[in-house]
This record gives sequence, structure tokens and C-alpha cells, in this order.
Amino acid sequence: MNEADTNVEHIDPALKAAGWGVVEGSHVLREYPIPLGRIEGCGWARVS
Repeated sequence: MNEADTNVEHIDPALKAAGWGVVEGSHVLREYPIPLGRIEGCGWARVS
């Protein structure tokens, strides 16, 4: 089994069952590029 098979058999059905990508006009990005350098989130940050 390769990565594409895993996506088709396991990941895609799980995402659909969870409601991801089933809303009209929505989509799931299969591959999201992460640039080199510092990764910054866009949500809440926890500061210690």
C-alpha cells in the first residue's frame, strides 16, 4: 500500500465522515506547502 492508496482507503472516508469537504463550495487541500523559515500560526498563542 502506498500513500495514495492510504488516502483513498482511509483518510478520505474519515474526512468525509467528519464533514470535511462536504459543504458546497468547500474543499480539502491534499498537499499544503510549508515554506522554509519560521512557521507562525494564525490562531491563539500560548505564552509561558
